[in-house]
Amino acid sequence: MTAAASQSRAGGTKQASTPAPTPASPATQGDRFTFALFLACALHALLIFGVAFTAPEAKEAPPTLEVTLAQHRSLDAPEDADYLAQHNQQASGTAETPKELSTDRQAEIADTSIRQVSPLPQQQAARPADQLRQLITTIGDSPQQAPELPAEDKRSEEKRGDAPSDLPPTNPEIASLQARLDKIRQTIAQRPRVRRLTSVATRASSDAAYLHDWRQKVEAVGNDNFPEEALARQITGDLRMMVRLLPTGAVEEVVILESSGERILDDAAQQIVRLAAPFAPFPTEIRKEADRLEIIRTWRFEMTGFSTAAGKTPSRG
Repeated sequence: MTAAASQSRAGGTKQASTPAPTPASPATQGDRFTFALFLACALHALLIFGVAFTAPEAKEAPPTLEVTLAQHRSLDAPEDADYLAQHNQQASGTAETPKELSTDRQAEIADTSIRQVSPLPQQQAARPADQLRQLITTIGDSPQQAPELPAEDKRSEEKRGDAPSDLPPTNPEIASLQARLDKIRQTIAQRPRVRRLTSVATRASSDAAYLHDWRQKVEAVGNDNFPEEALARQITGDLRMMVRLLPTGAVEEVVILESSGERILDDAAQQIVRLAAPFAPFPTEIRKEADRLEIIRTWRFEMTGFSTAAGKTPSRG
């Protein structure tokens, strides 16, 4: 008993002398939370900014070629062709934009406008003369009998009265061509009527008088406002310019057709038009036939002064 008690007392003393575990400090737990939060933010930033989504590149459409059938052969090739064809062909016409060929037949007469044409009436089929019918009466019985009409003749007589005589043409090509001509005629009717005044086109007295007054006013303003820099540097040259006027005499558009090669002269010509505008309204004779006037002149800047001369009409395919 004494020995066991002594051992038990000794063991209890040993257990009591073992130190208890130290709890983790609050600072260590805060560091772990901060590190975990930083790691989570870094992973999210990597996913957001590191992964990029791009739309697939659009495939470029293959180039297209405009091909038409040329009906006339030309020896010289055009400088600026509008279509591809089997051989060279010079353009013609008065349209502002290139047009495709609408028919493969050449007109019997030359004309520059689309006119209203009434279709020829269909020739009615000649009807056979009605057969004369005669009623034969007899007093007694007769061995002779009237012949009956064939079945085909009966059907033709029944349908003769119902069939219409004047039928419109049902050819789809003719109907399509008529619709296309109507559309072209409507488009042309909606465009303003433009008259071009040049040395060749000014045959009417009203055109010549209006162009004479316009030229005098432009040359007077041009000589009063001759570019001083051109005089100082002795710069001379010619240019071709088109001035489009409204019925009121206001300037609608100014286009340099051929430059003089000197920016000073080109700008001076446009400035002269602005200073001289507005011009006189259209006379009554011109208003009846035109909604716009295009005056094409050659503008000459020389040391002796400024002047204008008749210009050539630009070709339009």
